[in-house]
Amino acid sequence: MKYFQSRTNDFMALSIDAVAASDAYSVGFPGFSAMNLEPISEEARAEMEEPYIYHFPDGNASLARLLVRSLIPSVAPGHTMDDVVLAPFDYARLDQPKAAVRIRLNSTAVSVRNVGNGVNVGYSRGGQLNQVRGKHCIMACYNMVIPYLLRDLSAEQSHALSQNVKFPLVYTKVVIRNWESFQKLGVHEIYAATQPYSRIKLDYPVSMGGYDHPRDPKQPIGLHMVYVPTSPNSGMNARDQARAGRGRLYGQSFEQLEAQLRDQLQRMLGPGGFNHQTDILAITVNRWSHGYAYFSNSLYDDADESEKLMNLARQPVGRVSIANSDAAWSAYAHAAIDEAYRAVEEVG
Repeated sequence: MKYFQSRTNDFMALSIDAVAASDAYSVGFPGFSAMNLEPISEEARAEMEEPYIYHFPDGNASLARLLVRSLIPSVAPGHTMDDVVLAPFDYARLDQPKAAVRIRLNSTAVSVRNVGNGVNVGYSRGGQLNQVRGKHCIMACYNMVIPYLLRDLSAEQSHALSQNVKFPLVYTKVVIRNWESFQKLGVHEIYAATQPYSRIKLDYPVSMGGYDHPRDPKQPIGLHMVYVPTSPNSGMNARDQARAGRGRLYGQSFEQLEAQLRDQLQRMLGPGGFNHQTDILAITVNRWSHGYAYFSNSLYDDADESEKLMNLARQPVGRVSIANSDAAWSAYAHAAIDEAYRAVEEVG
């Protein structure tokens, strides 16, 4: 059981005791071959067998960069998915007074109100409160926070939105001087069942748009590390485990997270000649207490009730529509795109 304890952390943000056996079977985990179960669908099998390499060198960041460049062409040169990889972005172009599209960074929405034939959006920027007004508004943020911003909600819709409790997630990127230790140990990925970082792997071998993946073990490379603060065997349901993990993550400093990853890397890679004091060149800790959207869990949730909550939560409120992957109860980019399309159709 300890071996499987964290096997589900990466994609479900829950330890194995909080994941239904049917879900484990459907994603190809071992242990079911003698049970004469219905075969996994061809679609699911094809997805499992497809190499997980089809993405940009910087992951989903390039999706956002492509969207921004499409909306504001002057922000960066080029027009293809290849040339966006290394394209420099001129951030001064994002918020031009006469532009058709304006993107205002470092601006946190604090209030959204339907007023007359429009929507007033209050936001904080640089310690100052400001307000903008539009005919419509799409809230594509963390759905559980919407009841604190949008005061026009009914009690029922507020409750439905609050049920999408976010799962915490830490993606840490570590640039190491070389990957000879991995070569000596004969691995490219390590699953660590009971350690904080359950998954450590060499960067995906993607070369495109002028970016070349390192091929020589003597070259620097990026490590992808996944840490999910779960509560295995606690008896808590999925939502409470998410709340507990978020609280734990809020209480950890970056210094603690750095010490944790250095200790783990040293113990794992040390036998291959790795020295964390000299071989680590850079660390980026992406700490999201709001990493994954909640998904219906058959161990704790009724599927029909979950569907009702999801549909109620994303109903438009006056001239405000609701998007984000949360609105689909799914943590992935395609879900965010689908929900954005729906929300824009509502506005139209």
